[in-house]
Amino acid sequence: MRTLLAGAVVVTCDASHTIHIPGDVLIDGDRIAYVGPSYSGPYDRRIDAGGCLVMPGLINAHTHSPMTLFRSLADDVDLQVFLEERVWPREVVLTPEDVYAGAALAAVEMLKSGVTTYADMYFWEEQLAQAALDVGIRSLQTPGILESPAWEAILGTWERRLDRVLSFCRDWEGRGGLIHTGVGPHAPYTLPLEALREIAGEAHRRGLLVHIHLVETQREQREFNARGQGSTAQILEGIGFFDGPVLAAHSVWIDDGDELIYARHGVAVAHCPQSNAKLGSGIAPLARLLAREVVVGLGTDGAATNNNLDLWEEIRLAPLLAKVSALDPKPVPAGQALAMATRQGAAALRLPAVGTLEEGKKADVILLNLDETIVPIFTPSTYIDHLVYSGGRHLVDSVWVNGRHVVDGGHVRTVDEEAVRAAAQRAALAVSRRIEGVGV
Repeated sequence: MRTLLAGAVVVTCDASHTIHIPGDVLIDGDRIAYVGPSYSGPYDRRIDAGGCLVMPGLINAHTHSPMTLFRSLADDVDLQVFLEERVWPREVVLTPEDVYAGAALAAVEMLKSGVTTYADMYFWEEQLAQAALDVGIRSLQTPGILESPAWEAILGTWERRLDRVLSFCRDWEGRGGLIHTGVGPHAPYTLPLEALREIAGEAHRRGLLVHIHLVETQREQREFNARGQGSTAQILEGIGFFDGPVLAAHSVWIDDGDELIYARHGVAVAHCPQSNAKLGSGIAPLARLLAREVVVGLGTDGAATNNNLDLWEEIRLAPLLAKVSALDPKPVPAGQALAMATRQGAAALRLPAVGTLEEGKKADVILLNLDETIVPIFTPSTYIDHLVYSGGRHLVDSVWVNGRHVVDGGHVRTVDEEAVRAAAQRAALAVSRRIEGVGV
């Protein structure tokens, strides 16, 4: 099936920031077959996209999809209270059915906002992957591993959990053309160093991405540094943790010079400005990371700390926080911000087949309606400025993932949205009822 999107403003998000006005995009099966000013070849279906903008789907580089079930249950608290009092007690009573319901709700929410790929870190990974497949969204599943007495009855020891995670990666990689896999050691404060060394080593030997939370809070930085062995990044470098592909979520409180370690080893960062701000964790040193050419993608984190999965808000907030931190409007220009949500996000997740509109890439494409917030236009680059500072999920009309038309007219075509919302509502209330003393 060849679908031609004709006569649009085509923002490719490639390294040259190429824009075609008007432009055409041809989707052939699961690939992009043509991107350019005018297509004259054969097609099976033509969509008149005049007055619309076509661009690559957005990439959410870090989230915990089932946390939609905890939305607004952990507001106005710090990370320690969020984890130990609000979230972990609920997570240990989740059922696989609950996890599927929360993940499906997240997938619907992300698709409708133009996200076509997301990196997930959670548990009950089969349910997470199946929810992504059923809704029709691309996902990088990195099942979580941690050491905790509360979790051991469910997940087992970290060694047994690692074995199951590696088995999952072997069995699910590439399924449906949408599932990508990696390994998710939770954080240095939930796993001993010997576990981090072994987990990373096994992942690297198999060519798997390692997805981890690093120095999200100042408390974490201080407690780790108090060991007197160096910063978190220095110690992880010393045990070989960075000897393969690593995605370091947050990295808010990296020490001076740690960005050089990241750059030396190709460590990518998932920057989650809204979640970090809401938790009062701080502002990641984005300009410092970019100055060292560290690859940075944008993430929403989970819906319990955000509270939505709207990546457009991160696209706008990331450069604003960088500017106010520097007291300088020049750090992180609009083109860089949009790249972090597309091309650089793909690089952070080690998914080179997505993130730009280029011939041969996967057909993960979104079509936006252009309203009054995208006026006036002075030069082609004005579209990029508007997307970053005026854009939003309200503009998203249609979405293709792997060449499949999954959102049309703002509505998901693959599942019953009302049924998904109802299932998530039931699951969230059921989880609360399982916890003694929690009102519903």
